[in-house]
Amino acid sequence: MYNMPQQNKGVIGSASVQIFDLTCAATGLNEKTALANGFQAKSVYIIAPDKVGLMPNSNPLHFKLVYEVPTGKILGAQAIGKGNADKRIDVIATMITMNGTLADLKELELSYSPMFSTARDVVNLAALVAQNQLFGHYQQVNVDEVRGLVERKAYILDVREKNEYEAGHLINAINIPLSELRERMNEIPKDVPIYVHCRSGQRSYNAVMALQNNGYTNVFNVAGSFLGICLYEYFNDMTTNQEKIVTAYNFK
Repeated sequence: MYNMPQQNKGVIGSASVQIFDLTCAATGLNEKTALANGFQAKSVYIIAPDKVGLMPNSNPLHFKLVYEVPTGKILGAQAIGKGNADKRIDVIATMITMNGTLADLKELELSYSPMFSTARDVVNLAALVAQNQLFGHYQQVNVDEVRGLVERKAYILDVREKNEYEAGHLINAINIPLSELRERMNEIPKDVPIYVHCRSGQRSYNAVMALQNNGYTNVFNVAGSFLGICLYEYFNDMTTNQEKIVTAYNFK
């Protein structure tokens, strides 16, 4: 009989399921469970392309990464999209079992080809955003907080282009496209919190950085941006018949 070392580390609950044309996957702890079990946990939610946008079958991948503060240790993740959500969750599951941190995930080298992924994969991007949050370079609000912002008439800045804004926007949102932001920054007050969104979060992230570099100190990115807001609000609007906070939904 071979004398091989054995070690049972238990399980972390990795799973995936196909729902119509969507792949849903998760591993480790979700944010609610992590907090309930005494972890000082935070999360980031990003919507990024599952492959290079020029590819005909490129689609958004919704990805939430949960981590521990202040260690940056990865606690869990959830993903859903038409692409390989399971592949991304397998990466996170591996990181968790090896006690990986955001710093490890940020630098992780993954195979790249335009038809399979982006040069920086979704998991790398999530780690970068989470590190910015962990070290105080970036603040965010989640989609479930946006209704409250609209109802109390917070300053919400929509940095999408004018045609995107006109196709559907948050009630009371101010539209200053990212392409015009530097020339029109004097229109934005400095004495109130600024909540920024675009379609999926990339342009609004750039806007947050530009504002902070120009002396704005109370700026928040809306995680998931308008696409995430529409998906979240549509379900609640349809199931509770509540008043809409968008002029029109936009799922594209």
